[in-house]
Amino acid sequence: MSPVIQSNGRDRPVGPLERKAVPSRAATPSATSPTEVTFQTAEGVDCHARLSRLTRHTATFEAGPLAGTLRTSEVLSHFKITGDRRVLYFGRAVVSSVVDTGGSLVAEAKLEGPGSDTAFFKPPPSSAPLAAATYEAFFQDWQKNYRMTAAFKVLVADVESYLMGVRHWLERLEFGRHPEGESAAEEQALLETVAPRILGAFNGRHEEFESILAALPPESRDVHQEFVRRHWHKLFLGSPFGHRTYHKPLGHAGDYEMMNMIHRNQPEGRSLFEKLIHLLLMSQWPAKSVRNRIAHLGETLIAETARTARTGKIARILNVGCGPAREVQTFLRSTPLSNHSAFTLVDFNEETLAYTGRQLVEAKRECGRHAEIRAQKMSVHELLKRTQRRTGPAEKFDLIYCAGLFDYLAPQTCRALIDLWYDSLPPGGLMLIANMNDTKPFRHFIECILDWQLIYRDRHQLLSLVPDRCRAATRVMAEPTSVNLFLHIRKPD
Repeated sequence: MSPVIQSNGRDRPVGPLERKAVPSRAATPSATSPTEVTFQTAEGVDCHARLSRLTRHTATFEAGPLAGTLRTSEVLSHFKITGDRRVLYFGRAVVSSVVDTGGSLVAEAKLEGPGSDTAFFKPPPSSAPLAAATYEAFFQDWQKNYRMTAAFKVLVADVESYLMGVRHWLERLEFGRHPEGESAAEEQALLETVAPRILGAFNGRHEEFESILAALPPESRDVHQEFVRRHWHKLFLGSPFGHRTYHKPLGHAGDYEMMNMIHRNQPEGRSLFEKLIHLLLMSQWPAKSVRNRIAHLGETLIAETARTARTGKIARILNVGCGPAREVQTFLRSTPLSNHSAFTLVDFNEETLAYTGRQLVEAKRECGRHAEIRAQKMSVHELLKRTQRRTGPAEKFDLIYCAGLFDYLAPQTCRALIDLWYDSLPPGGLMLIANMNDTKPFRHFIECILDWQLIYRDRHQLLSLVPDRCRAATRVMAEPTSVNLFLHIRKPD
């Protein structure tokens, strides 16, 4: 791959971070007491940054050397804020917003609530009686409830009451089962009978939930999020998908097992209620759009391999941020045309590449395919290094696609990567970029409950990522839900 010159960042977007930049009584670093942020990224890099703004729920910091490498929904471990000769916070944080200013990256991270592994705003030594100090903290925290809309509190309580009732009802059904256990078919029949009714009841209130949060001023959303998490986490995080998405064991959202769950679209969990909630999450717009995205990628693999095979050549295909590569597995199993393809799979996670490699080897063995499969571990940071140096002719690929990674990257990073990959296309080659679009009511639920932050782009915003020299044959398509958009860039013959 050959390097490119990075964009100058003049087309700076207005994102969630800037919408939250409003006057408040939040703590801010003083001129006489520098406040430092240290943390470790999901890729294991130790970092230092300068704190710009601090609230009870979020920390905003500027990290020049990291420009372009942080992603939304990335877990920052050992996140420590120090100032005034004391620890203000120590624990885990999750990146909620990134804005590239041209010279540095300004990021906002959501902070974990108090817990056994979290030191939160440790107070300085005080001569005030302990009881008075702790009561004052309690009273200020309790007063936050009055800053929430009455409609929101009623809705949260109603949904909690309804789902708790559903859980108790399902627990009674499980308790009354035959000692030898109910067959999987009977359990499936029960869920198929009741799930549509329960999901329909929830979805009606869910749309109201999205509407209320969308209308709130930015400065009050954190309080509402804390409230709903306190009441709904116990209901949703017990399901396999909810638990994995929120806790992010690989350090980021959208990992390979999350994508596998979405693709399987089956009831999973230890109890009937957990399976029901898992199905509920699998029925929402993001999950539907991901399944449609896999189908679109599969159709593109067939079309582009056939196009190249007609010239008597092997289709060279680069998949960046490959995840479980479900579309490649299906391609290998469904058609002998896959014998005319050679894949290079890139991901930054070793576990993902090992899992995906095993699945593809098994698919090839089962169907007698001989497509070449190469795997390469590479971080976003390493990808960006390739945009900053020229090392000779770029390796050519007939199809380059990236589905999911751009949902978490700042615009300047996206432009640099598109420019880099364009040099790797031969005449007639195709680049495909997928990105989520905020067209359906789901955004606030996955942000509040699952701590899943995405960078949404509409058709105009997606096209704005394309450097001028790459725009000769460009179009944007959408899958049936319109939640996933696909940017197609064809290099002219």
